[in-house]
Amino acid sequence: MHDPVGEVLDSRYRILAKVGAGAYGVVYRARDLETRDEVAIKLLKGETGKDAAQSTRFEREAMAMARLRGTSAVYVHRMGRLEDGSAFIVMEMLYGQELEEFLTAAEKQGGRLKRENTLALLRPIAQTLAAAHKQGIVHRDLKPSNIFIVDRAHGGGVRLMDFGLAKLLGANSLTAEGMVAGTPSYIAPESWRGDPRTLDHRIDVYSLGVIVFRCLSGRVPHPTKSMLELCQWAQTGERPSLRALRKSLPASIDDWTQKALAIQPDERFQSVAELWQGLEAILGSGPTRPW
Repeated sequence: MHDPVGEVLDSRYRILAKVGAGAYGVVYRARDLETRDEVAIKLLKGETGKDAAQSTRFEREAMAMARLRGTSAVYVHRMGRLEDGSAFIVMEMLYGQELEEFLTAAEKQGGRLKRENTLALLRPIAQTLAAAHKQGIVHRDLKPSNIFIVDRAHGGGVRLMDFGLAKLLGANSLTAEGMVAGTPSYIAPESWRGDPRTLDHRIDVYSLGVIVFRCLSGRVPHPTKSMLELCQWAQTGERPSLRALRKSLPASIDDWTQKALAIQPDERFQSVAELWQGLEAILGSGPTRPW
């Protein structure tokens, strides 16, 4: 893929700089020559942009985010195609840092988030996921690096990013049987089994539970570099005590953890709203049913 910095895409967006890249896409900072605002543009890498399955996935990402306007999902201005047929998404430009960077910096100093800060940061994310699930959208890759903390100078708040693995319930699956979609420490047990037909919104419930666990404890539930060990633990392992890692938390947080990270989906909280209501009741701050 050639470097488009300096070029004008779609006769409107001047590419200013590359700001990030994933497995299939690259994100650039750009100037909208009509509004003069800075925007983010996501392009598929090289030949990936001409791959039918990846293009469909890309379109679903844009569709998912566009359907979630009014929530904390990243705002999509438009989607288009270049002359070569490859797709692009124009989104709001974010200034700040990923939750992953924020947590890593704190953990290096032995720090953990205060309970009220955990609630404040993740409450909008829970609201957004609840709205997504009502529309049949499952994120499937919920993790701290897909949650963005916006600088106060640019409005503050948080954004839920990267719906690149999003599953629209009822649509044809784009993940082949036997493939595992997601990020290891945050993957629900049923996702490890590699059958995308069995997955529903409860995989996001599990992932949000892992994120809360990490925010409050300073670590994921099962720290390991071994994929095999993590896979085995996710499907059979005993869930750890969160209170043992942070004794100032109420004893009831362990019952919440067991249910949030339950191996069987039917034994888990059945919705993000239910999970969040339980957490708010235990940690005691703010509204319990904001959606």
